[in-house]
Amino acid sequence: MYAAAVMAFAPTLLLMYAVLRNYTYPKVQQPFFSDPALFGLFAIGLVAGTLLFAAYTWLNWSNMIYMALFAAIECLVMVAVLNLKRFHGKSDTVFYGYGLGLGIGCAFALGTAFYLGTAILGIDDAGGVDAAGYIWLFIISASHVLMLSSIGTTVGEGIARLRPMEYALQAVMVNVVFALVLAAAYNSTESGIIFYASIIVAFVIAAANFYLTMHVRLSKVIRDVLRMEGNHRKDVPK
Repeated sequence: MYAAAVMAFAPTLLLMYAVLRNYTYPKVQQPFFSDPALFGLFAIGLVAGTLLFAAYTWLNWSNMIYMALFAAIECLVMVAVLNLKRFHGKSDTVFYGYGLGLGIGCAFALGTAFYLGTAILGIDDAGGVDAAGYIWLFIISASHVLMLSSIGTTVGEGIARLRPMEYALQAVMVNVVFALVLAAAYNSTESGIIFYASIIVAFVIAAANFYLTMHVRLSKVIRDVLRMEGNHRKDVPK
C-alpha cells in the first residue's frame, strides 16, 4: 500500500507543480485560478476516483465493452461535477478540470497499483512484487494520472467555452481508446509480450494526450476563453 501511494501521489504532485507553476504566483502577479477552489476539486476528485475505482473492481477488466462504457462514465462524472453555473464561461474552469482529473487519476492510480500488485503482476518468491513488477506498476499508475488529468482539462475547457457535451465527447473518445488498450493488456496476461506492449502503448497514448492538452494547447485555450470574458490579459504564458 505504501508503494502504491508513492506511485500514485508522486506523479500527481509532480504534474500539478509542472503545469500550474506558470499560471500562479510568483510567475504571474495575478493567478489564473483560485488555490482553494483547485485543491477543493482535487479533493473531490480523490473521493470520486475512489468510488469509481470501487465500482471498477467489480468489472471484468478484460471485457472491452465494460471498459469502454466505464471510460465514458468517468468523463460524464467529470461533467456532472463541473457543469455548475459558477464555472460556465470562466477561464479558471479549465484549471479546475485539471485539478478534478488529477484527483480522480491519483485515486485510480493508487487503487490500480495496489490491486494489480496483489492480484496480477509478477510475485517474487518472498510473496511480494519483484523489481520489474514495480516498474510496470508505476507505468500503469502514471498512465492513469496523465490520461484522467488531461481529459479533465478537456471537460473543463468545454464548460468554459459553454460547449460541455462537444468537449466531453472528445474526452470520451480518447479515454475509450486508452481503456480498450488497457483491456487488451489485461486480456492477455498469459502472453507477456502482448501484455507489456499494450501497457507501453497505453502509456504513450496517455502521455501524448497530456502533452497536446497541457503543453501545446493550454495557453491558447486560456487566451480564447479570456477573450470570451472580455479580459485581454497580456501575461498568459506561452
